[in-house]
Amino acid sequence: MTAGPEAVRAARGEWRRSQIVDAATALLSTQGYHQMSVNDLAQEAGISVGTVYQYVKNKEDILLLVMRDILEAYRHNVPRAMEGFDDPLDRLSSGFGAYCRVVDSRRAGTILAYRESSTLAKDALSEMKSLEEETTGLLVTCLRECVEAGILHEHDSDTLAWDLTMLAHMWSLKHWHFGSRMSIDEYARLQFAVVVSAIIHQEVTTRYEYLARPLHRLR
Repeated sequence: MTAGPEAVRAARGEWRRSQIVDAATALLSTQGYHQMSVNDLAQEAGISVGTVYQYVKNKEDILLLVMRDILEAYRHNVPRAMEGFDDPLDRLSSGFGAYCRVVDSRRAGTILAYRESSTLAKDALSEMKSLEEETTGLLVTCLRECVEAGILHEHDSDTLAWDLTMLAHMWSLKHWHFGSRMSIDEYARLQFAVVVSAIIHQEVTTRYEYLARPLHRLR
């Protein structure tokens, strides 16, 4: 009988947290970390200062909320997108596409993570790195499986997986250029094809033409 009220409280908590994250992202983008105050955040979010302190203890926690929101979205969306694919290259493509869509939905937050992460304490920064490594590890595993299956040439899968994450982040960092030319799904397909076409075994290129050939109309 308590599942209903508990679910409502949990949903309300997520909604409040989302309000704080959105307001913090807007303020951090315009004011920067050191200039932003909790009072400013409460006003931007349309809630009381007391409500803000139900979710954070200090300013660093506010930045952490923004960064966790992005990393938890990777953690949830990427593996979910990879489910149901037996072929490792299809699985990798779907995971990369999901990663790019998280970046697209949190472009300002992605830029903030680059700009403000140096302000985090050592233990908080370690937590963020661990969360990011967890998701990138899924891409590493797929790349290694592609090599074992004879789809891709031998390569440094760890480095290439991080290259893919950086290409996803570039959508946010250079959206002023790419956003007017293509959608996020087109961008993900194009970048994936550029990477894969460089290391795919020639004898399987026809089979994976839908993944390994860049979109001609975007040239």
